[in-house]
Amino acid sequence: MKIDLTEIYKGLDEWRAERGITAESQKAGYLVNVMEEFGELSAALRLLEKSKSVNDSHELKCAEHFIIDAICDISVFTINAAEVDIPYSIKPFIIETKREFSVVDIFVAIADFIRADENGSPFNYYDFALILKYCASVCEQYGFNFEIAMLETIKEISSRTGAYDENAKKWVKDTSEAARAKWYQADYEKARR
Repeated sequence: MKIDLTEIYKGLDEWRAERGITAESQKAGYLVNVMEEFGELSAALRLLEKSKSVNDSHELKCAEHFIIDAICDISVFTINAAEVDIPYSIKPFIIETKREFSVVDIFVAIADFIRADENGSPFNYYDFALILKYCASVCEQYGFNFEIAMLETIKEISSRTGAYDENAKKWVKDTSEAARAKWYQADYEKARR
């Protein structure tokens, strides 16, 4: 599987520029933010197992969408946190996966990514590429095109208003009724293979 990340980078570049978000601000909250997404991923995996055991196709579809949403959010946080440290000329515009990877592989790659930063090294290109490769692989294993799913996620986050919360170290969406009326809901069925 080959995935072209060019449009994903462009979409996230625009999203960050519109909101004045920097890679440094995203790094500060990276661990907390991805752990929150792992919590959502864990809940989605439990829902998936439950829906399979009771043969509920609607719940199964919802669980798959929640899984893809969490995987894409992890990818968004990763790209946004590493952006400044990865020169444009060496960004992995094409990533290839030749075998299946698991959620555990993503977790380990994220730990390596963070460990490098805690040791004073910039987020490194190798771990950055592994996280995206593993996320893409997991997406594909559930029957979804990673590139299309990411573009849907970017469309969703771009439709939201809000502000950067310095304490939370992340962009916090405006959840007022007026703001919610304008939200786009990612349509992950467009990404289903």
